[in-house]
Parts: sequence; structure tokens; C-alpha cells
Amino acid sequence: MTDKDNIKLKTDTLSSRKSSSAVGVHVKRKRKILVKPTNAQASHSPRSIKKEVKKEIVKENLPKEIAISKVSPAKELSSVDPKPAKKHKIDKDEKIEKMENKELHLKTPSFKKDKNKKNKIQLHDIQATHKFEKPTEPVVRDVKITQSMTVAELANQMALKHTDLIAKMMSLGVMATVNQSLDQDTAVLITEELGHKPIIVQDSEDEIAPLEKIKITDGKSRAPIVTIMGHVDHGKTSLLDYIRKSKITESESGGITQHIGAYRVKTNNGEIAFLDTPGHAAFTSMRARGAKVTDIVILVVSADDGVMPQTKEAIEHARAAGVPLIIAINKIDKENADQEKVKNDLAANNVVPEEWGGDTIFVPISALTGEGIDSLLDSVTLQAEILELKADDNGPATGVVIESSLDKGKGPVATVLIQNGLLKHKDFVLVGQTFGRVRALFNEYSKPVKSAGPSTPVVLTGLSATPNVGDQLISTDDERKVKDIASSREKKQKEIEMQSKQKNFSIESFGDDSNNKKIINYLVKTDVQGSCEAIINSLQTIDNPDVGLEVIYSGVGGITESDINLAISAGAHIIGFNVRADSKAKKLIEMHDLPLKYFSIIYDLIDNVKFDLSGELEPEIKEEIIGIATVKDVFRSSKLGAIAGSIVSEGTIQKDQPIRVLRDNTVIYEGELESLRRFKEDVKEVKSGTECGIGVKDYNDIKSGDQIEVYKRTEIKRSI
Repeated sequence: MTDKDNIKLKTDTLSSRKSSSAVGVHVKRKRKILVKPTNAQASHSPRSIKKEVKKEIVKENLPKEIAISKVSPAKELSSVDPKPAKKHKIDKDEKIEKMENKELHLKTPSFKKDKNKKNKIQLHDIQATHKFEKPTEPVVRDVKITQSMTVAELANQMALKHTDLIAKMMSLGVMATVNQSLDQDTAVLITEELGHKPIIVQDSEDEIAPLEKIKITDGKSRAPIVTIMGHVDHGKTSLLDYIRKSKITESESGGITQHIGAYRVKTNNGEIAFLDTPGHAAFTSMRARGAKVTDIVILVVSADDGVMPQTKEAIEHARAAGVPLIIAINKIDKENADQEKVKNDLAANNVVPEEWGGDTIFVPISALTGEGIDSLLDSVTLQAEILELKADDNGPATGVVIESSLDKGKGPVATVLIQNGLLKHKDFVLVGQTFGRVRALFNEYSKPVKSAGPSTPVVLTGLSATPNVGDQLISTDDERKVKDIASSREKKQKEIEMQSKQKNFSIESFGDDSNNKKIINYLVKTDVQGSCEAIINSLQTIDNPDVGLEVIYSGVGGITESDINLAISAGAHIIGFNVRADSKAKKLIEMHDLPLKYFSIIYDLIDNVKFDLSGELEPEIKEEIIGIATVKDVFRSSKLGAIAGSIVSEGTIQKDQPIRVLRDNTVIYEGELESLRRFKEDVKEVKSGTECGIGVKDYNDIKSGDQIEVYKRTEIKRSI
């Protein structure tokens, strides 16, 4: 090796050492920068740029919350430097990141390189698992619509805010508050409009469900329930009177039946339960109930009168109830009796006799002599055998209220026709909105009995209040359930009544003349519930555009002090039907001079109310022209003013009657005469063809050619 080569080798060695030491220094500096990097260095470092790219790629695959969180510099160092880094403080962002991951139940995502790219798959799975999906279709709910429900209850069932529901109802033209009750039809309409499914629920079904529903099984044969129907004075009660061998007709006010009577009669062919219904038009609803609880209908038609309006009604009620008809042609003993005419009239109403090819039994009878009565009873027995009537004579009883009243000594009293089961003494009963425990049972002869079976009319005491005619009776051993159901029914009935009294006001109603209609208030007390209902229904049919009536209260029993106080506050007329006022009530009536009237016949009551209403009507004014005078000349006087020299062309001119001044057949003035003279004498009247001088009061513009028309006003009373 030459000196030249040695020098070159030394130079290279030295150069390599310098280079090595330089690298070491550079690395040391680089580590120093990574531990505490500045913003400028971090942004310009190639490794940092690479890290940012990687960070953006991962950020796209992260959920929103995770992607926003920052990655600490310490984690950047661990991904770059293979040597373990020194312990460092965990910054605030890292703590938030860990908390968020913990709340989401997510594992802290790793940013290390993975050949299989498992991290990206896991993040996608996480994102898919916790993604919220909006419902694509509206939720349709089943909404139970009861007979009466408030706006709040309806909103809760549809999962709506009360305000939203009220706003929707206003758009449909229904104005209501949160606590206001809605009827079923309105609630169904609103529910359907909002896209939900309404389910109409009958309250009675829900209420009776807890009680054991009673089903008629193949029990023993029972007596048929027969209803006697027909027109007024066709002999219904007389027929029953002959069958019972008693004098019922004589005890009836006005000779007519004013409430349903129920009787059980023993015949040669077995027992029969009879219902005697009123024939007057006011008792239509009562006749309808009689048809619903009966097995057979005997339609009594007078042979001398033929088919009448109530006869046709009875036929329709029987058809609606689906019960067979037996026609009893009564009064065949009269001279003017015409059975063939009755048959023809009934055939015209699709009631065809058997001998004419029809399916209706016709029996001619005489309730006075008893002719044909046995044949009629045989026909009833035959029809009952065909029907195969059966009922259980044991177990809980069911029945229907035929009549009810309020007795001073016994309290509320109800006549019930038992349809199935056995009603016993001390049984708990539910009757419509009332309840109670059977205190005593009486038959139709007012004799006490211990029990009553199917097809048996019975009078019971012990109820909490007077039930309505037609209410269903159910006996049970559960006293608590009976009270709860009765209370619930009463509450719902009050809600329905309040709802019916609510008046809907609109812009159109302000201009309606019906707001000026005169109203007379009435308070009605009757002896029995059936008569009360019939009277109210009859009064409601009275209609007039100028005057009307309103029954503020109706009830059963005598007129008491509380009734009078109510009448005083409402300014009502008091009506007593087969009842009287007690001593305290009489004193109040005399003190306040209240109008009180007693009645025993419904005809008289209705006619009297119509008379009272007619007295409130404004009389009709009728105008009649009695004379016409033509003005020939006009004279002026300083004392009397303008005097029209006239000649009477038609009728008579009377001084005390009103006049009209006509010019060219047009009325220009209405007033009265100030003076009427014949020559220089004052006269009261001037006849046709006579000249006279006429002075018109407070009018001086009279001219020649004018006509003075004298007319007379007559008041004509109006009636309903």
C-alpha cells in the first residue's frame, strides 16, 4: 500500500465516522422533536403527513362520535416508535373518548395496521347495529269507543297530545275542551279521520261480563207470556177482566189503562202470564216494551170500529219483536158488528186469517158475555206448545221491569216479570242504574211470596231508587259488584244527559229567530214510572216556532218541599198526575202563588198544557178596510190646518179608526183622523156617497186627488 492509498483510506474512515456521528446526532434531534413536536414541524414532517392521511381514512369508517374525538400525541408516538414510550398524562379528550366508548358499549378502536383489515369490518358492524331506523308507515291503533268518553281519554288511546287532537277536531268543525264528553258517532268519526281503527264497545256488555251471564238451557216448560194489545176502548182490559173474574176496568181513571198491568192466570189448560198494555197513542213506547218481553200477542179489534191507528202500531211492534199474532175480534154481540170488514182491513195490512190461506189465528169473542173466550185460551195454549217455551227454574234470575212507583211506606217499588231463573228473598239485584237487596216479594194480589220463577210477575221492594220501565233485572250474590256497576251506569247516564244538553253555537245560529222563542218550564210528578215516561214523550211532541216547553224535572211520588223549591227557582208550572202535594209543599205553593194542577187522565193533561202554551202566543192581527174617501179639494184654516173636502166612495169612514193616505195608489202617510165633519157638525162616521170634511192629525200635505183609507184591526187568538 502506498502512502497515497493510506492517506485515502484514512480519509474515508474519517469521513465515515463523521457521517455516523452525524446520523446519530440527527436521530437524537428527531426523537427530541417527536416528543414535543411543534405545529410547523408536525405539519411538514413526511411521517406526520402519512399519519394524517391514515387518520382521515379511519375517520370515514368511524361513527360520528368516535370520529370527532381527537387522538393524543402519545398514541402517535406508539405507532411510530418501536421502543416503549415513557408514561405520560392522559389528556381530557382521551378521557371523553373512553367514556363515550363505555357508554356505547364499544371497544376502543385500534389504529394499528392490520393486514386483514379487521378493524374496518368491526366498525361497519358497529355502525349497522346502532343505526336508528325511522318508521316508514304510521302506527294504526285499536281505539275502544265507549258510549261516552272525554277528549282526554280519546287522545290517550291514540297516543296523541290533547292540544293536537283538539286542533284536529277544530279542523273537522268539532269544538270541544279537554274534559268535554263526546258521543260515539263523533268519536268514531275523529278516530277514522286520524287513521286509527275504532272499536265500539257497549258499556252494558263490559259491565255484565263480570257477572255470570245466564243462559237458558233445556229446562222445564214455562207458562207463555201473552201481551194484550189494541186500540183505545176496543175491550183489552175487559177481556182480561173476564178471564180474571175481577173488576179491573172500573178502577181505571177515565176507563182507560194508563200503565202496564201484569197478571198470572190459571186456566183449564195451565197457567198464562198476561200483560195489559195501554192503547192510547201516548203509550207507544210502553207497547213496544210489552212486545219485546212477550211470547204471544193477542190483538183485540172491535168488530164495530175495525182497524184503527193503534191497531196498526201494535201489528208493527209484534212483527218487530218476531212474535206470533192471535186476532181477537171483540164486541161481536153488538148489532153493527162486521167481522168480515175487520178481516178485510187486517188482510190489507198483511194479517191474513188461516181460513183465507194465511198463518194468523182469528177468534171472534165477546168480553161482555164471555163468548169465544175458551177458544181464545185454547189457541194461546196451542201456540205455546208449538213454540216449546222452556226456562231454568233455579239459579240467578233475569227479568224486565214492567212498572215502578214510589210508596210512602215501602219506598221504591218495582213490578218485574221474571223471564229465567229464580228470584228469592234477600237476593242482591241489579236493575238498570239502581241496585238493592230484595226486602219483600208480592204477587199481583198483593200477597207476600218467598220466590218467583219464570213467567211470573212479582212486585219487589228494597231497591235504592225507582228504576225505569224496561230496565233489565239480574240477581247475584256479589253485593260489591252490583253497587259498582250501578254507580258506573249512573255516572255514564249523567254524562250522556250533560252531553245532550250542550248547545253548539255557530255564526249561523246568531241570526236564528228560535233564540227568541218563549219557553214555559214544567215540573211533572206521577204515580208510576210508566205514566211519567208516557207524559214526557207526549209533551215533547208539542212543537211551535214561537213557543215551547221544557220539563226541568220529572219523577215518581208525591210533590215534596224540594220539588216546590226547584219550581220556584226555575219559575216552573207544577203538574201532579195521580199524586198530591204534602203539607209543607202546599204552604210554599200558597206563599209564592205557584201554578199547580192535578190530573188523572192523560188526555186532559196534554190539552191543558197546549192551552197554556197557546196563551203565550202573540195574537194574529187581521186588517180590514172599512171605508175609502177621495179628496176633492183642500181648505186651509188657521185653527184646524188643512181640511180635506172629500166624498166617501166605499164603505164607511169612522173617526176612531186608523187611516192611511194614498197618492197614486202609494201609501205616503199612516196615522189617525183629527176631525170628521158633516157641514159644520162633528160626526163619528160618514157613510158611502156622502160628502164630508176630514182633518188628518199631524199632517198638512194633503192634496186634491189623494185617497184616505180607513181600516180596522182585529186580534185573532192563536192556538197549538
